[in-house]
Amino acid sequence: MSIIVVIGTRPQYIKLKPLYDYLINNKINSCIIDTNQHYSDNVSKNLIEELGLKIDYNLKISFNNEMSFISNGVIAISDMFEKIYNKGDVVVVMGDTNSTLVSSLVAKKMGIRFAHIEAGVRCHDFSSPEEINRVLVDSIADIHFTSREKDKQNVSNPIYVGDLEYNFLNNIESKYENISYDFPILMTIHRQENMFKDRLESIFDFCKKINNHIIFPIHHRTKKFVSDNKIFMPKNIEIVDPLSFFEIISVLRTCRAIITDSGGITKIAPFFGKRCIVPMDKWEWDEVFEKNFATNKMDSEWFNNYKIERDKNLYYVDNSCEIIVDNILNNKG
Repeated sequence: MSIIVVIGTRPQYIKLKPLYDYLINNKINSCIIDTNQHYSDNVSKNLIEELGLKIDYNLKISFNNEMSFISNGVIAISDMFEKIYNKGDVVVVMGDTNSTLVSSLVAKKMGIRFAHIEAGVRCHDFSSPEEINRVLVDSIADIHFTSREKDKQNVSNPIYVGDLEYNFLNNIESKYENISYDFPILMTIHRQENMFKDRLESIFDFCKKINNHIIFPIHHRTKKFVSDNKIFMPKNIEIVDPLSFFEIISVLRTCRAIITDSGGITKIAPFFGKRCIVPMDKWEWDEVFEKNFATNKMDSEWFNNYKIERDKNLYYVDNSCEIIVDNILNNKG
């Protein structure tokens, strides 16, 4: 029996890391498939090397647009499963990406048992591509591993395991210095909800008003949209190339605060004791807002009150990987 993990985006490499280490250290048969959904040599290749991951099969699925990736992905992943699948193997998917969706559909159609890590997360907004993927994947998964106890109500046969990224961050915590607030503000904007001229202009207007230096590792989608629509960028925003994982970790440890529409960065803001403004109408990680680490209001006064006690255990379960692997190997779910 082998555990087949399908990933394709940079956040999934990070979620994979603690599980990958557990599989390797315990000599459990596994296979890692990368769809290359968000691949770029200067980021994805470097991140794989940074994390010490070994990718067994790189599918290099072309990504001209979302629909072409999904259709090409069905063919590529089904061909790969035909090649490597042995009776009893289990496929593992993570999160809410198109790689997750396609792998789940193919596994189900081929009669392959599969588990969904980060199951049950909901923002209840079907205009969000990620929400569509979550609901569809959860509706056909055989095992649902949830990051929060409350997510269990949204799926069948749920198993609470906490969040793998919190697991990884706690594992590497001792290697880094303490938190500070000396670095400029970090901003990441890439969600489809914000790819409208008026939305981006309102975000940039807010950035101009707060009059603090802002580091903006710009996403390729955002960069193209800003250029195509000739949107003015305030002088206090410094555009930089995408940062590596450990560079992002370094910035999160030292930045003053965060502006982001990234669910992943919002989720880990409490770990670093940082407040963040989330320019979204709906979101997934309610606890971050409830504990006053985040708001969706463009409120500079709230934003300037930037120091807050960190919470390294908000989504942390110490033995999450052990629980995941035990439930897969013992055919539970």
